[in-house]
Amino acid sequence: MKVCLVFPRFKYKSGDPPLGLAYIASALKKNNIKTSILDTTFNPSFDYVESYLKQQKPDIIGIYMDTLMFNDALKVIKIAKKIGIFTIAGGPHPTILPQTLIKYVDIVVRGEGEATITKIIKNIQNPKNLKKIKGIWYKKNGRIIKNPPREPTKNIDKIEFPARELLDIESYIENWHYLDSIDPKLRGTNIVASRGCPYHCTHCQPTLNAIFGIKLRKRDAKKIIEEIKQIKKNYSIDAVFFHDDTLTIDKGWVEDFCGLLKKENLNLVWACNARINTVDEKLMKEMYSAGLRGLHLGIESGSQRILDNIYRKEIDLKEVKDVINTAKKTGIHTLCFFMIGAPTETKKEINQTIKFACSLKCDEVSFSITSPLLC
Repeated sequence: MKVCLVFPRFKYKSGDPPLGLAYIASALKKNNIKTSILDTTFNPSFDYVESYLKQQKPDIIGIYMDTLMFNDALKVIKIAKKIGIFTIAGGPHPTILPQTLIKYVDIVVRGEGEATITKIIKNIQNPKNLKKIKGIWYKKNGRIIKNPPREPTKNIDKIEFPARELLDIESYIENWHYLDSIDPKLRGTNIVASRGCPYHCTHCQPTLNAIFGIKLRKRDAKKIIEEIKQIKKNYSIDAVFFHDDTLTIDKGWVEDFCGLLKKENLNLVWACNARINTVDEKLMKEMYSAGLRGLHLGIESGSQRILDNIYRKEIDLKEVKDVINTAKKTGIHTLCFFMIGAPTETKKEINQTIKFACSLKCDEVSFSITSPLLC
């Protein structure tokens, strides 16, 4: 049985490798399942997809998709079906809207995929066993079977490190931009230390909870150090970005990690996503001493009404400037994210957001248009 995992990114190059698929690939490889990854980030061509699948001849493809990838993913699925390949879809979009996909694919995976896809592959030759696999929708005799959801993996330390060797990591490193404002010459890549977020921001939920559950699950800090050592050795990187939704929720964990990082003397520059209400001067100083040089902070709006009533952000604008100023004083670069055009947002509130962003001493700002994704 040969499996090909597909990441259908056709519209732009990126320095952000698809670690989710790489984690699934590791789980399959651990179970002695022949696995490859077809990533179109640097080969954005449907001819390339067809040629690759005909050459590799996988029995099954597992295709990742978010809503922005939906139409391109359907084209890949059509190619696979024409060749006669069994198709599985997973990721944020299939998790939230499986009904939009089940007519196109054989199985839809909802939620975390490592254990689910492994069980599918092991039981694919005996379709009767599919009814026992949680977290999937599939078709049987023209009917759609909706199995109950799967609980997230409790101990994520049991999940193997992502199979980066199946990706074009060098191209990802060349396009990596997360710490460019600090030093564009840094060789870096992304890493994940936890899954989930206990907050309820409407621009993330309910998708985040549906994929990862409502509880934050952290990897052991020692395992993170081990993974960093591995990627430093294999790819000669000197920087990483923690792609966790919010790395700084558990301050005790962060302090332990920083202590280990300093003890190992890895000479690593790093940055992470954080929230205004999860960092303080003491923590920032500790993180800086361990190599932190960048914080990405979601502020979203300069209107407290929008933050409270629309985004449910659970932060106070009065705290923002103090946190940014403390980061500046500590030597940490800050990138602040803002969204404009929220439902009911007025022109006055949009201008309020722009003025608020301009008043901050952050190093970078990013503005996005608030956009509902429909399918």
